[in-house]
Amino acid sequence: MVAAQSMNRIAGSAEGNRDVSVSFEAQPYAFRFNPSTTALVIIDMQRDFLLKDGFGYIQAGDAGVEKVQATIQPTLAVLRMFRERRMHVIHTREGHRPDLRDLPTPKLLRQARAPTTRHSMVIGDVGPMGRLLTRGEYGHDIIDELQPVVGEYVVDKPGKGSFFSTSLHEHLVDRGITHMIVVGVTVECCVTTTVREANDRGFDACILSDCTGGFVSDFKSASLDMIHFSEGLFGFVSHSRPLLAALSSLPAHPLENGADWDGSLDIETLKTAYSAGLSPVTVINHVLDKINSDKIQHPSIWINQTPAEDLLCRAKKLEQSADRNLPLFGIPFAVKDNIDVSGLPTTAACPSFEYVPKISAHVVQRLEDAGAIVIGKTNLDQFATGLVGTRSPFGACHCASDPARISGGSSSGSAVAVALGQVSFALGTDTAGSGRVPAAFNNIVGLKPTKGTVSTAGVIPACKTLDCVSFFANTISDARTVWLVSKGRDSEDLYSRSSPSLASLTSRSLLHEESPYTVSFPPESILKETLSSGYHEKFAKVISLVRNLAHIEEVSFDWSSYLSASDLLYKGAFIAERTTFLQEVLKNKENTLTLHPVTQDVLDSANSMSATDVFRDIYEAQRLSKLIEAEFDKCDILVVPTAPNHPTIQEVEKDPIGPNLKLGVFASAVNILDLSAIAIPAGHIQGLPFGISIIAPAFREGFILNVAQRIQARLGHFAL
Repeated sequence: MVAAQSMNRIAGSAEGNRDVSVSFEAQPYAFRFNPSTTALVIIDMQRDFLLKDGFGYIQAGDAGVEKVQATIQPTLAVLRMFRERRMHVIHTREGHRPDLRDLPTPKLLRQARAPTTRHSMVIGDVGPMGRLLTRGEYGHDIIDELQPVVGEYVVDKPGKGSFFSTSLHEHLVDRGITHMIVVGVTVECCVTTTVREANDRGFDACILSDCTGGFVSDFKSASLDMIHFSEGLFGFVSHSRPLLAALSSLPAHPLENGADWDGSLDIETLKTAYSAGLSPVTVINHVLDKINSDKIQHPSIWINQTPAEDLLCRAKKLEQSADRNLPLFGIPFAVKDNIDVSGLPTTAACPSFEYVPKISAHVVQRLEDAGAIVIGKTNLDQFATGLVGTRSPFGACHCASDPARISGGSSSGSAVAVALGQVSFALGTDTAGSGRVPAAFNNIVGLKPTKGTVSTAGVIPACKTLDCVSFFANTISDARTVWLVSKGRDSEDLYSRSSPSLASLTSRSLLHEESPYTVSFPPESILKETLSSGYHEKFAKVISLVRNLAHIEEVSFDWSSYLSASDLLYKGAFIAERTTFLQEVLKNKENTLTLHPVTQDVLDSANSMSATDVFRDIYEAQRLSKLIEAEFDKCDILVVPTAPNHPTIQEVEKDPIGPNLKLGVFASAVNILDLSAIAIPAGHIQGLPFGISIIAPAFREGFILNVAQRIQARLGHFAL
């Protein structure tokens, strides 16, 4: 029965997978893959292993080095094909820190202590190409023929396998990679070790026999036979010829005329246009014209803009640079005005708080280093306190499609700027849903990553223990692209994290075309109680659609505990954390801050909180987190309405607190419980956007991005 169910599951097709599936001859049978979810992994093609006088030469002499050098030209042919098709490429390098603190003593001494050994030198000793297998040395780097280009990931690994003590697993799942074409050296050691572990982690891998080699000829066939033994016990084995023939049938990335650019600001369109000769100056002029033309209907989006002459200067410098392969070359973006941009005022929507930073926030710097262009700073609910977008002395932002409706907040200006096509993407922040509610109200995508994975250094804190930088974009693909550039550990951020949980490093973090996965929706009783009638009807259709996705199974979930966590943020003692930063500011500020009346009321409510209240709620948050962690052992994702209704500006002015609290009913628990989430459009209700959110445990962004793409593709086939 189990076997029959597995075969039925495998026979299904992936929802939302509109890319071409490719297959080529292999052992034990044809290897099938989707180019968009496949990476070429080039293992250890380093000077130390392939050139004379390196570590490999010490082990095997001239004859051994000649054998591994035979892999260079076929590997280069495969690499060129992957680059032409803009497919993902990863390089690995085995080696150790200069202080050798990551080098196990047995690895260092085992061969050197053998009674008969060629090892006159060991790792770390100085050879003709520098210290052997030591990072930063000439011999440690990849050979000239296969040097990585901008955008290709390099894994520095201290062991034989490419996953041990590296971020390779995280890198792959973040990008939705499920399949690996593996080449490199040596076949008996690092290549097959990597493939065996890839198998345990849920990846499908195929080794190309002519692109891999070892120092002992007899070992090669045995090593490869063990991989594909027993109907592919560990993976597949093939040759580069059938792979190249299969990929040759796919079109290379088209080079269009840059003059044909249609004004679209999505990242992939701009990348294609730039590669065909489009000037960043043209794009910046287009952006400035668009912002100016929208000012009459949308006067409150921007607080400060980068001077036009500075923007054009930045664009010209990019145009003159030799490298158009920067991941965000010439991509215009907006920054919420609680995030520092060097030389532009930071106000947090409080004029009396204004200062001009000399250093940009860590996330802004990463984006600019990747080629992106900061257009300016956007409006927000003052000090990021609110989900409505109306609590600003610079004016209330309204929904991009209806001037009577709120834009959502607190990242109001950033969301509307993206929705109107003024920028390609925008930075927001998310403490209680501020990176998702505005996305839902403006028909765009909002990604809230795992806490601590994108630096908040240079971000004005709302709740420092909960704050996240979030990303607004028009497509899921664009949101993923910007997030991947932005993420990374930052020593200046006290809450920065670099170590995913063990649960996020298993096969459950991948979503293959045929992978089963589980989902839970809020119970009908909760939906009926919290949603407006229109939202209730629309979400019922979404539930029906998601239930009919291939390979998905609905399971129960502890929704009571989840909703209790939502209440902690604005109804509990966590509100006291919002006052911490402002109290420090008031101590050091000569002039008294003038707060928006509603912001003042919210912060004043913290005065009634005692230290006992704070610790009680911290303990309660931890208790709920443990309960929800256990629930996610059986459930992969939650699907919820991003917001319960869409208030008018008039309704919020009449009652500034009530509607705001209600908007966070499904959104505000996410950071308390250390979850990741993405908000995506899901149709319209009487002309107004409606959105849903997909939620999963920390470090599962890659998973929810893939699910979001499947749901969005399905939504595109049905009028809800």
